[in-house]
Amino acid sequence: MRIVVDVPAGTSGDYEVAHYTNETTDNMWQVYLGMKNENYDNYTVLLKDGCPMPIMQDSEAEYNEHEWLWNYAEGHVVIGGLGIGMCHQALIDNPDVTSVTIVEISQDVIDLVWDDCVKDDTFSIVLGDFEEWTPPEGTEIDTVWADTWLVDNTLDINQYTNKIVENYSWYTNNIGFWGQDLE
Repeated sequence: MRIVVDVPAGTSGDYEVAHYTNETTDNMWQVYLGMKNENYDNYTVLLKDGCPMPIMQDSEAEYNEHEWLWNYAEGHVVIGGLGIGMCHQALIDNPDVTSVTIVEISQDVIDLVWDDCVKDDTFSIVLGDFEEWTPPEGTEIDTVWADTWLVDNTLDINQYTNKIVENYSWYTNNIGFWGQDLE
């Protein structure tokens, strides 16, 4: 399964939305396709200066790495990271999801993606650092999805996971992470 994203190509600051094919050789794309056994003709990708590969893409592997979110999202969902907006349609289609708040650290990513990504009136965006963000007083959260750790993060993946659980377990125990193994 795959969710195809239709966000136009563009650049803002350190970020770029690009359209790649299965023949693109930029940014180690062929390595990614080989690692993930991908074989589609076209992809939308999000690039960040300093990261060797795209940080988000509308690939089947990316869809599968969101499996926890597809299985456990309910109520008010808080998502760390806008990316290319790939998960939005699945959340709109999920009758158990009532609202979605996305916390995105980069105004450049918001500028590139927000106006063109799929969303409805249950979606809102907050410019902030998901690792440090404190929801407004009285906010009820049912699900947290953490998809903001990058190779340039000062925390290793275990420190990141612990920090997110520490920050958000006050609101919910329903906390998932990109690529989380469900077994």
